[in-house]
Amino acid sequence: MTSILCSSSRRRALAAFVVFGWAGTATGQAKAERLIVTNSYIADIVVALGGAPLVVAVGGGSDHLTELAKVPRLPGFRQTSAEPMLALSPTRVVVSNEWTVPQTLDQLRGAGVKVDVIDGEQTPAGVERRIRFVAGALGKAAEGEALVERFRREMAQAAAKVAQVRRKPKALFILAGGQRPTLVGGRGTNVAALLELAGAENVAQGIEGFKVMSQEAMIEAAPEFILTNQDGTAPTEGVPVALKAPGALATPAGKAGRLITVPGQYLQGMGILTPEGIRVLGRQLHPGLAW
Repeated sequence: MTSILCSSSRRRALAAFVVFGWAGTATGQAKAERLIVTNSYIADIVVALGGAPLVVAVGGGSDHLTELAKVPRLPGFRQTSAEPMLALSPTRVVVSNEWTVPQTLDQLRGAGVKVDVIDGEQTPAGVERRIRFVAGALGKAAEGEALVERFRREMAQAAAKVAQVRRKPKALFILAGGQRPTLVGGRGTNVAALLELAGAENVAQGIEGFKVMSQEAMIEAAPEFILTNQDGTAPTEGVPVALKAPGALATPAGKAGRLITVPGQYLQGMGILTPEGIRVLGRQLHPGLAW
């Protein structure tokens, strides 16, 4: 099993939490932590376990969290510098290993900020490890186990519904718009996992991570559905920007106009919202199934 912490040993990390834990000190007195969480799917867990009052800044994609509506959003995506974070006087910053910018983390540590790099593995087991890590740090182990059980139950319910699917359609995620490069989600990505959990065949399995797909590869992949982010649906010269990807209009999805999207909180990473994301996506992939 992959360790929840990507730096130092788990034993040293757990020992550090006994001394410097978010929830309290060895005497049980509450400690005034100022917490920055860079990934929304980790922020979901923090909020679910009652840690919202500790959060002084959060990464993008967190607008669905009403508990953090007044909390500043970090600029950029995976490229946030240390300066805007240090300006908020945090005591601890929690990032996932997919976000990590070594120079930024070194600057934070140099300023005396505790930095936790959490394993961002996009699997249900990875979600459970993240829940337990946050719960332990907040001093809410029992509540964490209850959240793990709820997550397992909701994932099982979603899986039972998807098991009724008779045929898995070919699908592809295209990240587009917002002045981003147009990329597809290959294996190991959260969007690939979401497509597969929702009963689709991800046709970008031959690609690792987010990469550009050539026109020839796009046409050969022949997705029947193209999933995109909200920005990818914005029209450019009358065509949604996601369908401007090379070869996209020549695919079965492009020809039939089967461009679909889901709210952004389900695309940020696998987490406690994933069961609902499966249902939201599944309704579009399998409209004949009673969700």
